Amino acid sequence: SGPSLFLLEAFVQNTGYYLSEVINKTFTMYAYEPNTWLGGWTLFYWAWWIAWSPFVGMFIARISRGRTIREFIVGVLFVPCGFTFLWLTVFGNTAIFLDMGEADGAISATVSENVPLALFRFFEYLPATGFISVLATLLVVTFFVTSSDSGSLVVDSLTNGGRGEGPVWQRSFWAVSEGAIAAVLLLTGGLQALQTASIITALPFTFIMLFVCYGMLQSLRQETYRRTSQGLTSPLSFRGTDLGWQTRLRTVLTYPSRSAAIRFLHNTVQPALEEVAAELRKSELDVAVDIEEQSASLTVLHQDARRFLYAVHLREYERPSFALFKEGSTKAKEEHYYRAEVFLLEGGQNYDIIGYTRSQVIADVVSQYEKHIHYLHISR
Repeated sequence: SGPSLFLLEAFVQNTGYYLSEVINKTFTMYAYEPNTWLGGWTLFYWAWWIAWSPFVGMFIARISRGRTIREFIVGVLFVPCGFTFLWLTVFGNTAIFLDMGEADGAISATVSENVPLALFRFFEYLPATGFISVLATLLVVTFFVTSSDSGSLVVDSLTNGGRGEGPVWQRSFWAVSEGAIAAVLLLTGGLQALQTASIITALPFTFIMLFVCYGMLQSLRQETYRRTSQGLTSPLSFRGTDLGWQTRLRTVLTYPSRSAAIRFLHNTVQPALEEVAAELRKSELDVAVDIEEQSASLTVLHQDARRFLYAVHLREYERPSFALFKEGSTKAKEEHYYRAEVFLLEGGQNYDIIGYTRSQVIADVVSQYEKHIHYLHISR
């Protein structure tokens, strides 16, 4: 409904201007020309996001489990930032275009008098004013409701010791408390009191965030050490070396059923893990073997150091289209097959050990344990 060509040109120019001025604007404190802009907008939104960061951060982290850091940064920072450029250009430049033309200064005058009403004055110059105004109101309400809901969810999780979702009454208590505190601040001091409370809350948390950043850096360093140790060349790199090529080929082309995978887990993996555990206990290590229907794991504790975990989980997959069998055979009717995949403390290792002999499983466990010991050595 707005000036499309003007908006496209403005979007490119606004983005370029921001990128060219971001360093300068970041360090501008208006030291030689004091004004209220820095406190009312720049510092306020800085404090706003720092105060909200525990809630937003934990909420986004929960729904981003399994994503890489690169995916997280692109999805949480760059995509919303790019959309903000577009949003502010469409609304801001359309308002400027109308204010310099048809509105004849009415929109800017409303901004000076009452900022919240300026949006609806802007809508008066667009088609379907009533519908757009109702939609905008619903969007604002949705923003506050979802913000409060996500905040309540995180606070509830924190007060519940991080053990997922607490009882409904507890979450309701935090939601009502948040609304009551915001209402009291608005009634006693208006928006200024709410802004002041946000800044006061954010200032001490700034220092906590510095420690969080340091902790994150240390975690990434530990992950680097771990990957380095995973790449360690071991004399136990044995996979398939003591099998004939025919046997290896049959293993590659096998798509085991659930019952076959469970038999492999209990007849081959379980004895292998118990044999390794028995040998480790001779060195007075604290070792545990856990066996379930579709998983088996071996855990070795090293006092205060990172524990070692070697687990095998049976995972179900759809049978691929290229897995061809003779027409009418029992295997041809099976739609799924199972893999016995290795998991370490860091997660899945994306390889299948079905077809290994007991000695090969033992060698794989020892190989992974050797890498773990190397990791403990270089990360001291």
